[in-house]
Amino acid sequence: MINYASIATNIIKEIADEWQAQGHDLTGTFREGMRYKVIEGSNETTIDIIDTTDSSYGKIINEGVRPEQIKYPYARARIAGLTRYAKLRMGANDKDAVSIAFAIATKHAKEGMPLPSSRVYSSTGNRTHFVEDAEKRFKVIVEEEIKKSIKI
Repeated sequence: MINYASIATNIIKEIADEWQAQGHDLTGTFREGMRYKVIEGSNETTIDIIDTTDSSYGKIINEGVRPEQIKYPYARARIAGLTRYAKLRMGANDKDAVSIAFAIATKHAKEGMPLPSSRVYSSTGNRTHFVEDAEKRFKVIVEEEIKKSIKI
């Protein structure tokens, strides 16, 4: 019998590993927020990977954001998040972190997300499409699990 839970767990691991390789894993929120659901039908089984983070954070980071999509670069919640980011990523103090947050928001409004300069945090050179990059390894995971389930 095919162990779909094992497949799903390994797929989540591959996505999380690619997320981290691209330099996104600062707090662990996305990694910890991924869940799966196995849906068994009569002719097929589907594994849904679910992002439980606020505002589908993983999807936003995976696809990136064009500058024209950033309607409110200085929204309070956005600045709060970027201030937290500046403290965590750059070790900035409270005052500097707010200034950095406004600078990042301004740059996002002009260049989109991720910023080209953020590639320095990536060991793969990529900052988007971590799901698609991890997906290349999914086929191997599924094939290995199927081989384990076949008794010859």
